[in-house]
Amino acid sequence: MGEVRKGDEVVYRGHLTLVKRPYLGKDFDVVVSKDATIMLYIDEEDNTYLTKQYRPAMEEEVVALPAETLDKEGLSPLEVMVEGLEEECGIRINPSQVKYIGKIDSTDGHDTEKVHLFIAYGEGNHVSQRLEDSEKIEVVKMSFEELYQKVMKNEIFGAKTSYLVMYEKLRRLEENGKN
Repeated sequence: MGEVRKGDEVVYRGHLTLVKRPYLGKDFDVVVSKDATIMLYIDEEDNTYLTKQYRPAMEEEVVALPAETLDKEGLSPLEVMVEGLEEECGIRINPSQVKYIGKIDSTDGHDTEKVHLFIAYGEGNHVSQRLEDSEKIEVVKMSFEELYQKVMKNEIFGAKTSYLVMYEKLRRLEENGKN
């Protein structure tokens, strides 16, 4: 998790914190943010579940895999993401269905966020979404192959979503002996 360090000049403090961080005689703008999680969930019929929501920073609706900020005290990244899948997509799964892939830097040029990557497989129970009052999330369901094609055609722009889709595609090719 990113933290304000000794020597940082805090420019703004809110949900995210903006600091000027000195390095080699120059100040760099750095966003200090909480770490996050993201999950590619693939059900027993090879369908994937994404979220569609308006993102003010992009000024448009964005389609991406469900993701969560690690801001819930006492919960592991896995627990946060399993709960997040249920909250955002209305799908309850067992943590034993989930595989931890690792973590990536979100935007290493200016953001401290590290993102934990998960893939889950198998049947899930469909329940109601549990959205916060400020959230409006549409669930988008499509086959894995359709999602892969959308990533390849640059119709889905999110780097974290694309990373997990490509990871799964490569895993499938390797599993089928086509490496």
